[in-house]
Amino acid sequence: MRIPPRAFGYKFSGYFMEYGPIEADSLESAKAQIRSRLGITRLPQGFQVWDLTERPLARWRVDAAS
Repeated sequence: MRIPPRAFGYKFSGYFMEYGPIEADSLESAKAQIRSRLGITRLPQGFQVWDLTERPLARWRVDAAS
């Protein structure tokens, strides 16, 4: 029996934009896919990856004061 892939989101440290979903079997697999897409061997310090079942992607919104 195959377990369906989970969805993950990611975000660069210090930025407000969140990206995803990345479908993968595990967190490590999702990180490997992200490294491959970005063309890098190591994720930058502070880079965040999370399971979308725990926290969905935040929608981009403009501050009312701007």
